Amino acid sequence: MKNSPCRLLVFSVENQNYALDISSVQRVLPIVEITALPGLPSIVAGIVNIEGGVVPVISLRRCCGIPERGMRLSDRMILLILERRRVALWVDDVLELRDCDKAQWIPAEEVLSKLKSVEGVVKDEEELLILQNPEGYLSREDHNLLDSELLSSS
Repeated sequence: MKNSPCRLLVFSVENQNYALDISSVQRVLPIVEITALPGLPSIVAGIVNIEGGVVPVISLRRCCGIPERGMRLSDRMILLILERRRVALWVDDVLELRDCDKAQWIPAEEVLSKLKSVEGVVKDEEELLILQNPEGYLSREDHNLLDSELLSSS
């Protein structure tokens, strides 16, 4: 796996840059009104309708303990395909697609081992990017809670 090429989607929240391996990204969308629902996991800001389907919106601010702020027209949603469902990741801005080499990845165990949503850090000549693990955003219990809450609200 080391020394293999990869593509990253680089995005920002509160002036910190993050990255996702493009393999889990379906597309980037402008922010839309998010409907709040009680009983959802704490990192879920609410739900949105995308192509007739109900999609939970994960707030990266809540995941990372960054103070929340109101929605801005410049905000973006990154539509992700997880093992159990599609989710939208609410971020401040999407910056670029960047080629990288997996040899540039520093595993999470070496830097931020406590956060399941962090896969590691990508070090390149420009900066350090916090590499996200989208499967780590929601626990099995969170998925089960979403299943029951979204089913009961439909």
